[in-house]
Amino acid sequence: MVTRRNLLVIVFVLLVAFIGGCAENTPPTQVIPNEPTKEQQQQAAIPDSQNTPLPSISQEKMTITVYNATQDATHLVAESHVVLKNEHPAQTAIELLVAGTKNAELLSVMPVGTKLRHISVKDNIAYVDFNDKLIKNNTGGSASEMLLVAAIVNTLTEFHNIQRVQILVEGKKIDTISGHMDIGEPLSRSEKIIKK
Repeated sequence: MVTRRNLLVIVFVLLVAFIGGCAENTPPTQVIPNEPTKEQQQQAAIPDSQNTPLPSISQEKMTITVYNATQDATHLVAESHVVLKNEHPAQTAIELLVAGTKNAELLSVMPVGTKLRHISVKDNIAYVDFNDKLIKNNTGGSASEMLLVAAIVNTLTEFHNIQRVQILVEGKKIDTISGHMDIGEPLSRSEKIIKK
């Protein structure tokens, strides 16, 4: 019986020693590096990617036509601008008109300080809303007012979905800009004023 107990103790000690030895021979835990991000993978795939600009989302262009006045202030002349294509071309057109012409042979029609507040199109009518500088800074007479109104209307009616234009100031309909022309209702395009 004693021998059997000794044998069990020896087996137990050997078992503990065996398990302890196995634990010492376990390879150290490996640290797995993080997966590279998509950006890192792309940079690795493209040599000198730091010096190569990524392509923009959209490089498509569109042509916008705006109207400014001749030097003698009797007609409008169409000017074409090539810009990046966007979802608000009518807004872009008015912003270009407000910015004025860079052509030395033409005159800008928009009063200084005029800003576009908002533009929307409903039932083929463009509602274009300017700040009050459209009226306050307009110092011209009847010819100036006619050119200003025609430039706004003709610029917007270049778009197939706009047939008439309602000019607003500070969100409200106005009867006139400087007292010479009625603009209380939506206006149609004027071809006669365009210099051919």
